[in-house]
Amino acid sequence: MPVPSEDVPCSLTTHNFSTQIIDKTVLFQVLQMNGQVYIWIGDESASLSNLSVGIPGVQGQNGAATCIFGSSGDQSRELSEKLSSRLKKQVWVSFNTTDDILTTPGIIQALIEEIRQKPDKF
Repeated sequence: MPVPSEDVPCSLTTHNFSTQIIDKTVLFQVLQMNGQVYIWIGDESASLSNLSVGIPGVQGQNGAATCIFGSSGDQSRELSEKLSSRLKKQVWVSFNTTDDILTTPGIIQALIEEIRQKPDKF
């Protein structure tokens, strides 16, 4: 039995940016897909040590997030949950840099500012 096929346009776009936090360059890569976005945060080592996904809540309820691999209590899960609610779409996050009280707030601030300035990239 033949499989029906429909032409579905491919809509993958990438957006890269970086920020300087103290003496460290933090890199961001955004992969925008239909109804979802993947955000990689890291440094020049380009590692992928964890991945979490968040989904927005419906009808005013809170969204949910889970860790796909890596540390379950990490910044990836927290960010994916918050950003999915903010962006109203499924958000995948991989946070591959130092998570500490000095650098993490600056990293999150840079990401939120980029979302504000370039919402079409997310």
